[in-house]
Amino acid sequence: MSMKVSLWSFAVITCSCLVGTAWIVKGAPEDSASKLAAREKVLITEAYNLWSAVADEVWPGASALKAPFVYVGEHHEYAIGFPGALKGFTQTGDSLPDRRSIQVRQRTLHRDLSASFPLEGIPAVVMGSPEALGKSLGNWVITAGHEMFHVFQAANGAYDKAVELQIGPKGDSSWHLSFPFPYSDADVMRLIHLQGYLVWLAAQSSSTDEAIYNIGTAVDAARVYRSHLAHLRTDEKAYRYSQYQEWNEGVAAYFEYRFAQKAANGGYRPTQGFSSLPSFQRYEDLWREVYESRPFLAKHAGRAAKSRTAFYHLGAGKALALDKADPGWKKRYFAPGLWLDDLLANVNGGAHP
Repeated sequence: MSMKVSLWSFAVITCSCLVGTAWIVKGAPEDSASKLAAREKVLITEAYNLWSAVADEVWPGASALKAPFVYVGEHHEYAIGFPGALKGFTQTGDSLPDRRSIQVRQRTLHRDLSASFPLEGIPAVVMGSPEALGKSLGNWVITAGHEMFHVFQAANGAYDKAVELQIGPKGDSSWHLSFPFPYSDADVMRLIHLQGYLVWLAAQSSSTDEAIYNIGTAVDAARVYRSHLAHLRTDEKAYRYSQYQEWNEGVAAYFEYRFAQKAANGGYRPTQGFSSLPSFQRYEDLWREVYESRPFLAKHAGRAAKSRTAFYHLGAGKALALDKADPGWKKRYFAPGLWLDDLLANVNGGAHP
């Protein structure tokens, strides 16, 4: 699902499938600058509008972020909402309805990217079309919110938190994908599954006390998991790697779930342009068809998913459990050296894993 490029300055944070420098396309057709198509303007405007309207309901303060956007079209890339001119881009003389400027260059990126990484040092959302990503229009907009959350993480120190783990070279983020985590070890997957099942129980609990009990048991399972990983390696890097992926990708997956929920059930009204598109689908229907059952992925982490995506599901489950037992956990989420297992351990005053 996710992609990281090999340069730290392009620390891709989510959801595409190309590795190393394969995301760069050579030989894109020569063409004069073209303006962003009307439908694409509508899609990106809807993504910004939904973010502004409901992001704070999921994560207080998030909507203040004005994430730049790179839209990857068939022949061109469009840089939207950047504070200044970008090298290699030209101004189209056009803008979104909210006055975000649009710059263009010939396409250099793969069309199926759904990611976030810095462009000239500015963290930005980078996405191809709904068709290139195999997504419905509404699913594309919700996914854009996922990527905007990654930019929000970056604005709050995510890159520094990754560096402090000392998993890979400071100037090379390729370890995000290439780290040799022992996915093939059956006991590792069993212990991920055990944690996932317990945090799913906590998130489904009918009372705070029940949630806290299940979280305490999940912390015990995490402690055994950490100990087992230590036996497989001579350092703590495998555990630190999983902690980072849960914190980064898992919480972004949690945000996407809650974001879709608010879009569907919070009284949000889509922009007129978006609701007028021929294949428009109500967020309520998208929620029922795609997102409502997402918590079950946490329940089956380590069984249904035995790759890096297991961390997405497990981290999302831990975030949902924290919602149930500690509604103020987001205030501490960005603190240096603090990870989801630490936040879970703090819920019932237990020892950290």
